[in-house]
Amino acid sequence: MISKQDHILQTALELFAAEGLAVPTAKIAKEAGVANGTLFNYFPTKQGLIDTLYLNIKKEVVQKFQAGGADKAKNLKESSLVLWGSYIRWSIANPLKHKVTNMFMSANIVSPSVLAQVKDIFRPFHELMQKGIKQREIKNIDLDSLCQIKVAQVGVSIDQALARNLKGKALETHILTSFDIYWNGVAL
Repeated sequence: MISKQDHILQTALELFAAEGLAVPTAKIAKEAGVANGTLFNYFPTKQGLIDTLYLNIKKEVVQKFQAGGADKAKNLKESSLVLWGSYIRWSIANPLKHKVTNMFMSANIVSPSVLAQVKDIFRPFHELMQKGIKQREIKNIDLDSLCQIKVAQVGVSIDQALARNLKGKALETHILTSFDIYWNGVAL
């Protein structure tokens, strides 16, 4: 059975995806079947709701990465491919979560404290990239810039896979091809 808090978050996700950021908390509460006061018992502000939703989604993504075995790869290229493929597959399986996290980031609406928490949970993957720079596997680019390049390119790959409704072998080919394009741009 889903908890009341999780039900509110799921309802908020669906409404943000359908209506954008302007959706009022009163509508979220109504659609979730709870009183406005109940929503505010779980999330004192709309910002708190947004932050919790964003952080939960990012934690889910990291769990997917860990389950994919990126930490068991032989080198940065292999671990990066695992992360790349895991994220694309997760996004295709969770298009609303993908859409809403992108919306939140584009609107610059996630609080700095939650962005710091997200950066912290992604730290092991950033450390892999820093190690790759030191070992001359990839170009010596500022880590934040490198991450932004990766996010932008994987985002395009996800959007294309979703738009073309790729599945099975076609999706796997797309993942490999899009990763090769990314890797060839950053590798030494």
